Amino acid sequence: MKTVFAKAPLRMALAGGGTDLYPYFRKHGGAVLNATIDQYAYCKIEPSNKNNIWTFKSLDLGIEEEIVLDENGDIHDLESNRRIPFTESKLRLLINTYQFITKKQSGRKPVKITTYVEAPPGSGLGSSSALVVSICAALSEYYNLPMGEYDMAKLAVSIERGICNLPGGKQDQYAAAFGGFNFIEFTKDDQVIVNPLRLNSRIQNLMELNTVLYYVGKPRKNVNVIENTAVGLNKDDPKVIDATHAIKQACLEYKNCLLVGDFWGVATLMEEYWEKKLETNKEVASPEILSAYKFALANGASAAKISGAGGGGHMVLFTDYDKRNKLISALNRRGSRWFGGGGRVVPYKFVNHGVDVWRQ
Repeated sequence: MKTVFAKAPLRMALAGGGTDLYPYFRKHGGAVLNATIDQYAYCKIEPSNKNNIWTFKSLDLGIEEEIVLDENGDIHDLESNRRIPFTESKLRLLINTYQFITKKQSGRKPVKITTYVEAPPGSGLGSSSALVVSICAALSEYYNLPMGEYDMAKLAVSIERGICNLPGGKQDQYAAAFGGFNFIEFTKDDQVIVNPLRLNSRIQNLMELNTVLYYVGKPRKNVNVIENTAVGLNKDDPKVIDATHAIKQACLEYKNCLLVGDFWGVATLMEEYWEKKLETNKEVASPEILSAYKFALANGASAAKISGAGGGGHMVLFTDYDKRNKLISALNRRGSRWFGGGGRVVPYKFVNHGVDVWRQ
């Protein structure tokens, strides 16, 4: 069996974040807009040279685990002599994805799975979901399992939200699988509809020039940021529900502005999103994010928002061509002076492809 590689792009969240949470879309339907960028989650699968031992290794986390699987595909814990259907280890995304997809594969031989992600967990760029999608694609190729983009995204949602019990929505998995600019709808009956936005090169280039990606200096470490937003939705808190309705409406308008290249409208809607997002959960704005937000607006940004759930990670800053260099220079000076040099501008390009897989 030859070695298989896969890579899935990370995504920049543009509008509609929070409407892809189950407590909201199951009652009201949701809609998000996102775009993939040239940062990736990579997966490599190769035959193992160790007898009856499966190896899982994360290069970016610096962690490696070796496990023994029994004939049913469960982990055989040699110390306790117990069978473990799924693990809660730090590499649970790797191990559980492998087990979930290959449990019914007969005659499995040990493999080594090595992954690398170009952004940390909690980055706000959908890195964990891109990782699971890349593993799904690699396993599909390695074991000759037919999977389309919808199949991989749906599997990734099941693994993250169900098997690994990680909080969050459903947009990241579909962004990584499909790639490009997508307007994604979530229906009340749990269907997902991915609508690719075929932007012409002029609009996409201008969007790239007008958008700056900024890492505030630390990833989101508190998963309660996501859970607390869901609490307000579960309780039908009128303030949270109304704010999320407004976020969904702004997403629809954002899509229309983007399609015609109305970037003044995009900036206005980005600011509206930010204000409404704070109404859903104050914890999305950590002190680092609030400080970066105020600094960006004072140094050339016309609008700013978090990318993802908030609490840390990346921010999307909107500016215009004439102020772009001023903003980037100011942010770079800020990053070298504060947070121990942690805050930084992240160079990127939009990409129009989703997960890719190949053999060596």
